[in-house]
Amino acid sequence: MEWLALFFFAPFFITIYCIDWLVEKYIRVKDPEQLGEGELMLSENRFVEAQNFFNEKLKRFPKSSKAYRLRGKINYKLGNYFSAIYDLEQSISYDNTVAESYVWKGKALYKLEEFDKAFLEFDKADWFYRNENAETLRWRGMSRYAIGQLENAITDFKKAVDLGDEDADYILKTRFDYLKK
Repeated sequence: MEWLALFFFAPFFITIYCIDWLVEKYIRVKDPEQLGEGELMLSENRFVEAQNFFNEKLKRFPKSSKAYRLRGKINYKLGNYFSAIYDLEQSISYDNTVAESYVWKGKALYKLEEFDKAFLEFDKADWFYRNENAETLRWRGMSRYAIGQLENAITDFKKAVDLGDEDADYILKTRFDYLKK
């Protein structure tokens, strides 16, 4: 008798499990925090509004790596480099696979003249980008130049130029005068 009940209910439970898997995989919203509005403000250079937006989102979603990364980007643009570093470290602590977080953290450290630490962040980002992001290579080259690794810096700049980075090309053509400012 028990086998009959199991035979009758097993297809029901299997169907429910499969439907739940399909909903999770294909139908549910991939951005539960709904950060699109804040990203739009950021792209329109409305930094203070965007910062307030992300502050509110982080109250509701305190473990949102993306919200911390975007708020860190805003803090960088506003010149709040220490706050940017804090936000980007939080972002990395929740998701350490997003190369953009390392790039922005490296930029903030570079602005604070922490060139050794900036180099390490750009190097991590470059590992995730697999040597295919010109901006990361340029910034890593700039930090290498600042810590005295001239040959490696030139190599990074040349790789960035090969990827189409005009800023790296300008730096190479002016013999690093741009970086000495």
